[in-house]
Amino acid sequence: MRAKQTLGDIRIATLARAGEGLTQWRPMLLGFLTLLLTFLVFLLAQWLGSAIGGFTGGIARLVLSLAAAVVMMGGISAVGVMLMDKAREVPVRSVGEAFAFGLACIPKFLIFAVLLLAAVLAFLLVAAVVYIVCKIPVLGVILAFVAHPVLVLVAAAALVALFWVIYPLFAPAIWSGLNFKAALANVLAIARQRLVEVVLLELVLYFIIGVISVLLLAGLLPASFSLTSMGAAIIGGSQTFAMASTGYGAGALTGNPAVAGLVSGLGVLYCVVGALMAQVMIMGMNLVYLQAREGLDASDAEGALDDLIGDVRKRAGEAKERAMAAAGQIKQARAMKGQTAEAQASAETEAQAQEQVRPDAPRLSHPACPACHETVAPDDRFCANCGHQLK
Repeated sequence: MRAKQTLGDIRIATLARAGEGLTQWRPMLLGFLTLLLTFLVFLLAQWLGSAIGGFTGGIARLVLSLAAAVVMMGGISAVGVMLMDKAREVPVRSVGEAFAFGLACIPKFLIFAVLLLAAVLAFLLVAAVVYIVCKIPVLGVILAFVAHPVLVLVAAAALVALFWVIYPLFAPAIWSGLNFKAALANVLAIARQRLVEVVLLELVLYFIIGVISVLLLAGLLPASFSLTSMGAAIIGGSQTFAMASTGYGAGALTGNPAVAGLVSGLGVLYCVVGALMAQVMIMGMNLVYLQAREGLDASDAEGALDDLIGDVRKRAGEAKERAMAAAGQIKQARAMKGQTAEAQASAETEAQAQEQVRPDAPRLSHPACPACHETVAPDDRFCANCGHQLK
């Protein structure tokens, strides 16, 4: 049965609280340290990989890059947890507790990513089958004309749903303390019953974030570019000025320590600004989730999810049984083939033994005269019957 879409009680003014993310200094500090530590670990990975070189250097680079990814995901989840506490107006957890909870959230997001990857592969498989059918003459042209736009629309709708609805709802559900299945059931329930409300709230949230971003960057970008270029030109000369004005290249960092200080300080400033903007986004996502979740019964969606999981397990069990049966048949066929080969080899061995015995048989019988075929002795020189010379 298709769930009925309801607008619910849309409180646009509630999203004004997203600006509270700018005033939360502990999540901001944690977000800044997360960005800074991730950047430092990534730089260490590149430097160590280049210094060691070879296969070992590649392994070291991979391990440290994975560590940087873990730090990034854990830090972002920790910020989301602290801001979820603020959105629910409960005591905000400490930085250590939030980071520990954020690390515990990583496996749930990885499982979610695996499910998304499986869905993408399934869609691509269906699309590949459709495109193979499109190779049929005449009928394939008609099918391609109809099916290709449909596939494009389905893929586009799935991407929009992922970035606008699914992830902005799934992450806050995890940060609120739900387990993976409960969080997914809540997302499905909201998508089935209050999709329109969520989309409208997301539009308002993105508008608020856009306004805040414009206010922050409208003065920050021209000021940082002009002052950094002027400072690099005065401190480091024309060459350093050219490097700084074309993206603050690595040569500007190594050519003059003072220019390195300018660029590094600017990088820290943008990390702080990035952390602030991320906090507004995360706070808004939490508020949208909490408002869409109010008074919503997710039991139907959880039951449907249980049915889906049970169906998948049933199909997986049936596939396993079929695979085991096929393996048993293959094993039995191999055993029968081995017995046949063994019997054939035994018969060939017996035949060879008989062939080896037959040539020796005439040697055991008495020799005969080639002329009259009378029996002669082995040491006779002439046949006693006809006188034929034997030797």
